[in-house]
Amino acid sequence: MESDERFPLPTKQYHWYVLFFHVLTLGSLAGALADILWNARHSLGWTEVAVSVLLLAQVGIYLGIMLFGRQWPLPRNRLLLYFAVNLAIWLIEYWLAPNVYWIVFAYIGQMFGLLPARFGIIATLLVSGILFARNANLGPSESNTALLLGTLAVWAMLVVFMLFISHLTQTSQERGRLIAELQAAKNELELAQQREAELAVLRERERLARDLHDSLGHALVTLSVQLEAIQRLYRVDPEAASDQVDEMKAMTRSSMDALRRSIAGLRAPGLEDRALRPALQALCVGFAQRSGLEVTCHIDQAADDLRPATAEALWRITQEALTNVEKHAQARSVGVSLEYEPDALTLRIVDDGVGLAAGAESLPNRFGIRGMCERVEGLGGTLALDGGASGTTVRARLPLIKA
Repeated sequence: MESDERFPLPTKQYHWYVLFFHVLTLGSLAGALADILWNARHSLGWTEVAVSVLLLAQVGIYLGIMLFGRQWPLPRNRLLLYFAVNLAIWLIEYWLAPNVYWIVFAYIGQMFGLLPARFGIIATLLVSGILFARNANLGPSESNTALLLGTLAVWAMLVVFMLFISHLTQTSQERGRLIAELQAAKNELELAQQREAELAVLRERERLARDLHDSLGHALVTLSVQLEAIQRLYRVDPEAASDQVDEMKAMTRSSMDALRRSIAGLRAPGLEDRALRPALQALCVGFAQRSGLEVTCHIDQAADDLRPATAEALWRITQEALTNVEKHAQARSVGVSLEYEPDALTLRIVDDGVGLAAGAESLPNRFGIRGMCERVEGLGGTLALDGGASGTTVRARLPLIKA
């Protein structure tokens, strides 16, 4: 149901709630006016006219401020002025026509709903005192004690009831505010994930451009220079020119292999709707076939229960780490594992290659490592890189939040 953090209830329910109080307040004033005019239908005096005018004035004040007022919610000083004026008018009405005393309770209900509870308690105590003083003067003095106790009992019950309603209203309003904050946080998180996806695309483009420049670009320049040299060399030394052609063939095959690796990385899809465990296993199988390395893969079966954002990050980290192993590690074997702990999960990619240089994550142009760090940190986790003579270990630890 649609909600608004300004309201203590869902919007539709709140509008019915406000309509009820509009009807209650205006109905009380209209009922009091009808009662005055009906009782004085045969002899309308100045008292009845004065009370009727005051009741109509209260109707006008309510319509102008509460029903058709442009400013909402009202500042507290305006609310205090509104209640002070209406209580003063009620006091005059009650003095002139005691039978309209009951309309004051509509204002007390409004007070508990719109002002802090202490103002409502003070108002109910004041009204109870006025009612007691008026009734005490009308009855015998010996009944004043019973009247006082009865008035205090009614006042206490009224205050308890109004405090209960006020507490429910404040609690519901606080809940609505928290829901609105959670919704805003959810929207910000979705926006951050969208930006992260866009940044990942940009980083992948930068990586591809860098790979093509460093491999294929340099190879093409070298081939161009060698072709010009061979063109001149064939006239004077055909055998040397033939050797140069063999070297160019080897360089061409090497460049084609590098291009295939770059295209394979470019065409590798995201995790999308695939489960994480089979996706990681397929990634390891494809890597082993492409690189010729021995690959072991141990993925916990509970990996398929992870949130999509966490699963995507783990898959991308594994993909990037395996790419780095293939390009730089000169390794013979690689191990990939995803293990669960009570409150976290740990992804490890371990190779037996030449090892990673100390502080490699802070070196310039290390976009792949930097991307892995940003993915892990974005999910509240930590990434550790341990390199040495016996190889490199990439360890990503993420807090365990299931879908």
